[in-house]
Amino acid sequence: MEGELKFFIEEEFFDDFLDAPAIFISVAGKPAPFFIKSFRGENNLIVKLEDVDTREAAQQMAGAEVFLRETDIASGSGGSQPDFSYLEGFIITDREAGELGPIEEVAEFPQQLMAILTYQGKELLIPLNDAFILNINERTRRIEMDLPEGLLGL
Repeated sequence: MEGELKFFIEEEFFDDFLDAPAIFISVAGKPAPFFIKSFRGENNLIVKLEDVDTREAAQQMAGAEVFLRETDIASGSGGSQPDFSYLEGFIITDREAGELGPIEEVAEFPQQLMAILTYQGKELLIPLNDAFILNINERTRRIEMDLPEGLLGL
């Protein structure tokens, strides 16, 4: 079938992967959500994703990192991250682009926390990574960031 991808999923995450409402694939360095349309196989899983309908589209994702939200992992990761939901509603500003908008949701991914907001009519996922955060002002409810070049254009 056109646009299928082969995934090797660690056994402890296999059921979580198949049960997740969406998987996230790193596209241009940013986790992008994709929905599983169908799958076959076991250890080497052949997956058909919605909106990936050509061999060329699938090849662009070959070798990319795959993520699940922490909330979609039933087996747990062993450690628990602090609750950053209090940041919802904080305004993110970028040193170059200026004000981006308020955080609508803070989502936990196995590798890091992501702020989800709408920027120029599109959903944007911004890593809440110490390397990008310049300052968090709880009084004014603003987060100043220095985001990598190109992140806002994705």
